[in-house]
Amino acid sequence: MKGTLFMNQKLSRRCFVILGGGMAATFAGCGHEEPGSEATDQVHRSAATEPTACPAEMLSREEFFQYLDTLAEANMQRCHHCAQATFLSLRQGFGLPDGGILKALTPLPGIAERGETCGAVIGSLMALGLVFGRDQIEDATRWRTSLVPARSFCARFEEQLGSTQCGDLLEKHFGKRYDLADPLERAEFIGARPGPSEICGGVVRTAVRIAAELMLEEYRDE
Repeated sequence: MKGTLFMNQKLSRRCFVILGGGMAATFAGCGHEEPGSEATDQVHRSAATEPTACPAEMLSREEFFQYLDTLAEANMQRCHHCAQATFLSLRQGFGLPDGGILKALTPLPGIAERGETCGAVIGSLMALGLVFGRDQIEDATRWRTSLVPARSFCARFEEQLGSTQCGDLLEKHFGKRYDLADPLERAEFIGARPGPSEICGGVVRTAVRIAAELMLEEYRDE
């Protein structure tokens, strides 16, 4: 099984060159809620020196996962958005296209912050869909085969973190389920220690790593 996006590329088996300004441009698209951290600066320096490089092919497996950890942390610090930070990190690491997905993910953490599916799961499944999904809506075979890595991702995520549900993860790590639409509860959530940056950031890093493992397993060099 090979994803149709990768099959259509002659330059690479598992990588797209990022166009339109390189990784620095896509990184900036996640938001500007906090000043840059050391990790953020490191990613920016890398993007500036290799604006069209694909880390999935340039780096060894160990180096690549270290890079993804740094990238996911920096993206999460930048936008505080699990769905966008996860997708953006995988997009940058593998050179995936966007097609408006990053913007479309804006309301999806916890499915509109209702405590439902974690945004890190949604962002990862979007990236996996770009790799393993179908281009033609009549392609039933590609639809069914795309469910194999998707279900594997969810199973691994559940195994490592306990649940794919935002509310479950909040209760596990914070001791309660927050109604993030309530200003008071949201303020309590943001002020918790350890807080969203540490807890949700860890969830994002885990999701990115699991999704990347599935992509590399499918497109590893023979």
